[in-house]
Amino acid sequence: MRLLWIAVVASCTACAGNLRPATSSRPNEEALLILPGFGYRRAGARALESLAPTIHREGIDLYVADYLTRGGLAASRTKLERFIRDNRLERYRRVHVFAFIAGAWTVNPLIEKGKLPNLGRVVYDRSPFQERAPAIAVDQLRMLAWLCYGSTIFDLSRTPYVPVAPPGVDVALVVESVPTTFIKRHEKAARALGHVAFECGAFNQRYDDCGYVELNHDELYERFAELWPELLSFIRTGHFSAAINRTPPASNPLDSIKHRSNP
Repeated sequence: MRLLWIAVVASCTACAGNLRPATSSRPNEEALLILPGFGYRRAGARALESLAPTIHREGIDLYVADYLTRGGLAASRTKLERFIRDNRLERYRRVHVFAFIAGAWTVNPLIEKGKLPNLGRVVYDRSPFQERAPAIAVDQLRMLAWLCYGSTIFDLSRTPYVPVAPPGVDVALVVESVPTTFIKRHEKAARALGHVAFECGAFNQRYDDCGYVELNHDELYERFAELWPELLSFIRTGHFSAAINRTPPASNPLDSIKHRSNP
């Protein structure tokens, strides 16, 4: 049993590590800072690493911050601020941000305090499903949640989202329209947390554009290359392309799941 717990914890805490441009390369004028969340694993890290040369050819240096700690959101925020400082992101003309869910909860207070004065455009990954996952994990898998993620997942489960709207900064939302296996497994608990709203205005965040992807939270890490053309369009123009889906799902995908008791 002890070995089983060790294996489980090792799996859910597998560190994907930081990603930054090679020190030998000449910095571009712009940078993209990606802030992963709890679902970031080595497969996602490999996908982003393979995309880095493509991003670099567009004149943008890619940084992926391994900032989440077990010590809570405040400690994670301190680690992220140190990552920004240690990598001298202030030297870029503009630093664009793509924030997965935990990333938004972490970086928004830093943006509010002006810790990214050269902030370019910001894209938030949002999900009416996955944003319920921390509360479900804490309620139903309390010990495992703590072993895997420490205080941070507890902080995230009880901390309301605080939006930021810096003047002159364009903001976009990418909304996941597919539930993860975790949410499907805990479908009853997800429903119990209230109405599932996909509309862009339901996320308590000012936005200049908003689009939907038929991916779940886990898939978005590993298939980030599929989103990259839209992200590049937003970085360049302040809008996604005409190809992105801007229509929310007509029904709740959880309705197609046969009723069952949560394990």
